[in-house]
Amino acid sequence: MNKHFKTGMSVRMLAVELSLWQQIVAAVESHCAAVSRSQLLERLAIIPVVPSRASRRLGCYAFRGREPVCIRLQFAQEPESLRQTFLHEIAHACDHLSQQKESRQRIGHGTGWRQWALALGIGTATTGRSAAVDSLHQQRRKLVAVCLECGAEIYRVRRLNRNNRYLHPPCGGVLKPM
Repeated sequence: MNKHFKTGMSVRMLAVELSLWQQIVAAVESHCAAVSRSQLLERLAIIPVVPSRASRRLGCYAFRGREPVCIRLQFAQEPESLRQTFLHEIAHACDHLSQQKESRQRIGHGTGWRQWALALGIGTATTGRSAAVDSLHQQRRKLVAVCLECGAEIYRVRRLNRNNRYLHPPCGGVLKPM
């Protein structure tokens, strides 16, 4: 686990620790009307930040309806990558919390998100890579099946459902779950 994560950490606490809070405040001030600035910053500041168990995803902003649930971050990534991922998820939170009307079909990396990303000073890339997280994923992989036809071994992070029958696409043989 990374030195940054502490139990009960909020967006503001992590942003201060990463020296990003003033950058977030400046983005909100440049992007919002004076009336909604303080409300947005208050709502944003208290969003919980929790460690992610995912080994293919660097971060995730979770919400339910109009309410934010949390920001999940993979703390195993490099420090600069963590900063970029955190700001990327903040852009999602700002886009979500600043929406005036209820919209069921939000576009995750749409125009609103891109505007927030640029205001926060990050690029508009929708995915990122981290050598440390890739390494973590490789460490978690385990043998899950063997092809009975050609003997190929299948490695994954998650086990296969033992109640299903799987075929090995290259040879058509049946896979035996381990």
